[in-house]
Amino acid sequence: MKKIILLVLSFTFLSTVVFGASLNLKAMWTANTEIDMMSYRLYRTDGMRTLIGTIPHPTTQYLFTLTIPDASEGILKFVLTAVDTASNESLDSGVVTYPFDLKAPLAPGGLGVVKQ
Repeated sequence: MKKIILLVLSFTFLSTVVFGASLNLKAMWTANTEIDMMSYRLYRTDGMRTLIGTIPHPTTQYLFTLTIPDASEGILKFVLTAVDTASNESLDSGVVTYPFDLKAPLAPGGLGVVKQ
Protein backbone atom coordinates (compact mmCIF):
# COMPACT_ATOMS: atom_id res chain seq x y z
CA MET A 1 0.00 0.00 0.00
CA LYS A 2 2.84 2.43 0.82
CA LYS A 3 4.39 1.87 -2.61
CA ILE A 4 1.13 2.77 -4.36
CA ILE A 5 0.75 6.00 -2.41
CA LEU A 6 4.37 6.98 -3.10
CA LEU A 7 3.90 6.31 -6.81
CA VAL A 8 0.77 8.49 -6.95
CA LEU A 9 2.49 11.33 -5.10
CA SER A 10 5.54 11.08 -7.36
CA PHE A 11 3.41 11.15 -10.51
CA THR A 12 1.43 14.15 -9.22
CA PHE A 13 4.65 16.07 -8.50
CA LEU A 14 6.25 15.14 -11.82
CA SER A 15 3.14 15.93 -13.83
CA THR A 16 3.03 19.51 -12.54
CA VAL A 17 6.73 20.00 -13.26
CA VAL A 18 6.97 18.21 -16.60
CA PHE A 19 3.60 19.32 -17.98
CA GLY A 20 3.76 22.94 -16.81
CA ALA A 21 4.06 26.13 -18.78
CA SER A 22 6.76 28.69 -18.07
CA LEU A 23 5.81 32.30 -17.44
CA ASN A 24 8.65 34.78 -17.90
CA LEU A 25 7.89 37.81 -15.73
CA LYS A 26 9.58 41.06 -14.70
CA ALA A 27 9.08 42.82 -11.37
CA MET A 28 9.83 46.56 -11.18
CA TRP A 29 9.85 48.95 -8.21
CA THR A 30 11.12 52.28 -6.90
CA ALA A 31 14.51 52.10 -5.16
CA ASN A 32 14.74 52.42 -1.39
CA THR A 33 17.05 55.37 -0.66
CA GLU A 34 18.14 54.49 2.88
CA ILE A 35 21.92 54.52 3.32
CA ASP A 36 22.15 51.02 4.84
CA MET A 37 20.10 49.22 2.16
CA MET A 38 21.50 45.80 1.19
CA SER A 39 18.90 43.95 -0.90
CA TYR A 40 15.27 43.26 -1.74
CA ARG A 41 13.31 40.03 -1.44
CA LEU A 42 10.54 39.14 -3.88
CA TYR A 43 7.86 36.73 -2.63
CA ARG A 44 4.98 34.95 -4.31
CA THR A 45 2.00 35.07 -1.94
CA ASP A 46 -0.97 33.42 -3.71
CA GLY A 47 -0.99 30.39 -1.45
CA MET A 48 2.11 29.72 0.59
CA ARG A 49 4.59 32.59 0.95
CA THR A 50 7.47 31.56 -1.33
CA LEU A 51 10.74 33.44 -1.81
CA ILE A 52 11.27 34.01 -5.55
CA GLY A 53 14.63 35.74 -5.24
CA THR A 54 16.95 38.05 -3.34
CA ILE A 55 17.99 41.05 -5.42
CA PRO A 56 21.00 43.25 -4.58
CA HIS A 57 20.43 46.96 -3.99
CA PRO A 58 20.28 49.33 -6.02
CA THR A 59 18.64 47.11 -8.66
CA THR A 60 14.99 48.06 -9.31
CA GLN A 61 13.85 45.26 -11.61
CA TYR A 62 14.07 41.49 -11.59
CA LEU A 63 13.45 38.92 -14.33
CA PHE A 64 12.16 35.53 -13.19
CA THR A 65 10.37 32.44 -14.48
CA LEU A 66 7.54 30.52 -12.83
CA THR A 67 6.20 27.13 -13.88
CA ILE A 68 2.40 27.04 -13.88
CA PRO A 69 0.32 23.88 -14.51
CA ASP A 70 -0.94 23.59 -18.07
CA ALA A 71 -4.61 24.40 -18.69
CA SER A 72 -4.84 26.51 -15.55
CA GLU A 73 -5.89 30.06 -14.91
CA GLY A 74 -5.80 32.36 -11.92
CA ILE A 75 -4.08 35.31 -10.35
CA LEU A 76 -0.50 35.32 -9.11
CA LYS A 77 0.27 37.63 -6.17
CA PHE A 78 3.62 39.14 -5.25
CA VAL A 79 5.15 41.37 -2.54
CA LEU A 80 8.59 42.93 -2.13
CA THR A 81 10.55 43.66 1.05
CA ALA A 82 13.71 45.68 1.70
CA VAL A 83 16.61 44.28 3.74
CA ASP A 84 19.28 46.44 5.40
CA THR A 85 22.91 45.65 6.26
CA ALA A 86 21.83 44.45 9.74
CA SER A 87 19.51 41.89 8.02
CA ASN A 88 16.38 43.72 9.19
CA GLU A 89 13.53 43.04 6.77
CA SER A 90 10.86 45.65 6.08
CA LEU A 91 7.14 45.11 6.06
CA ASP A 92 5.68 43.90 2.76
CA SER A 93 5.11 46.28 -0.09
CA GLY A 94 1.60 46.48 -1.43
CA VAL A 95 0.43 43.29 -3.13
CA VAL A 96 0.66 43.28 -6.93
CA THR A 97 -1.19 40.77 -9.08
CA TYR A 98 -0.62 39.11 -12.43
CA PRO A 99 -3.62 37.35 -14.02
CA PHE A 100 -2.84 34.36 -16.24
CA ASP A 101 -4.94 32.12 -18.48
CA LEU A 102 -3.44 28.96 -19.93
CA LYS A 103 -6.80 27.32 -20.68
CA ALA A 104 -7.55 26.48 -24.30
CA PRO A 105 -10.73 28.02 -25.70
CA LEU A 106 -13.85 25.90 -26.04
CA ALA A 107 -14.13 23.94 -29.29
CA PRO A 108 -16.37 25.45 -31.94
CA GLY A 109 -19.69 23.74 -32.50
CA GLY A 110 -22.24 23.38 -35.26
CA LEU A 111 -19.79 22.28 -37.97
CA GLY A 112 -21.40 20.81 -41.04
CA VAL A 113 -20.15 19.79 -44.48
CA VAL A 114 -22.36 19.63 -47.59
CA LYS A 115 -21.79 18.88 -51.27
CA GLN A 116 -21.49 21.97 -53.49
